[in-house]
Amino acid sequence: MSNPKSYVTKKAARKAAKMTVKHAAHGTASKVKRRPIRSVTLIGVGAFLGGAVSFVIARGATARRLKAEQAAVDAAAVAADQERAAARHERRRVELDDRTLTDRVKSEIFRPADSPKGDVVVDSENGVVNLRGSVPSAELRDRLVTDAGAVDGVQHVEDLLHVRS
Repeated sequence: MSNPKSYVTKKAARKAAKMTVKHAAHGTASKVKRRPIRSVTLIGVGAFLGGAVSFVIARGATARRLKAEQAAVDAAAVAADQERAAARHERRRVELDDRTLTDRVKSEIFRPADSPKGDVVVDSENGVVNLRGSVPSAELRDRLVTDAGAVDGVQHVEDLLHVRS
């Protein structure tokens, strides 16, 4: 048999080699003591990260707020434009209706050959037709007023016609 001392020495050497390989595999082969992270360092890193996250969130919120404000301004401008266009359209519609009504009345009362086209002026406003001018007889005046009142859309006829003597 061999020397017991050498056997123990060899066994210790094998164990040390095995442990070195084991520590090398796990990355703990160095004998440097690790220092624990101090709480002051943790607080500092936490404060920094919290500030950075807060900055990013606030910046995003500001951008979203600015976009929302711009969208509100754009929506208000569009609504104002639509309102102005609707008012313009309403004015045009009333004018066109009055013009159309005037044209229809003229077409109706000036259809007969004996009607005084150059002596009678026709205009209308909000469904009220005004007949102005002079006619040769009272019968012609009554016929013009009656024919004007028979047109669709005429609410009232103002007879401002004079009979020539």
